[in-house]
Amino acid sequence: MLKLNSISFRYDMTSPLLINNFSFNAEKGDIIAVRGDSGTGKTTLLNIICSVIPKIFPGDLSGTISYNNIDISELSLPEVAPQISLLMQHPDNQLFFPTVEQELAFAPENLKIPSKDILKRIVEVLAKLDIEDLRHKETASLSFGQKKLVTLASILTLSPDVYLLDEPFAGLSQKYIKLISDEIKTQADNEKIIFLASHTNDIAQFANKTIEMEKLNEKHQD
Repeated sequence: MLKLNSISFRYDMTSPLLINNFSFNAEKGDIIAVRGDSGTGKTTLLNIICSVIPKIFPGDLSGTISYNNIDISELSLPEVAPQISLLMQHPDNQLFFPTVEQELAFAPENLKIPSKDILKRIVEVLAKLDIEDLRHKETASLSFGQKKLVTLASILTLSPDVYLLDEPFAGLSQKYIKLISDEIKTQADNEKIIFLASHTNDIAQFANKTIEMEKLNEKHQD
């Protein structure tokens, strides 16, 4: 279980609370829609859940987050990532290697997974997303949509317990939206926890739980 307990956050003491005393439980197999207009804190919430806030981006954060009864504030980011992984809204912030294959291999290599198993994961994930033709491409040469697919593929090769997907369908054709939608359902069926953040309603059809970000803001609470 992933538990958020009394989470409050603002970027500095002069700003209103983006998240005000928010508690939430996510169970295995849950798909959670995180909805709200731009600026309501969707990305911020995902960054808090995976510990990017406050470990990389500072701010005034209170409350606790635990996964399987372990407080994630006690873990380093490399310790959190294999359990809770983030797909960023802007893929250029998440691509670090010259080729697609190197990008997909990096995370499982860090986990000391045998090379033959890494290659098997890469082949399977590329097939799932129908991007086998990108395997040996340079990441810098890819389109926005292709980069989005590759960053998602890199998370799938890691196979975390919790997926935090920020605007996962942005910039993609209907074909790839369908493929990713099917994969999200498959991951949930395999008892993964999926958070889907979007400013549109396209994610509501998948979700069994919803977080409305406007309701978490200070101005909407007594």
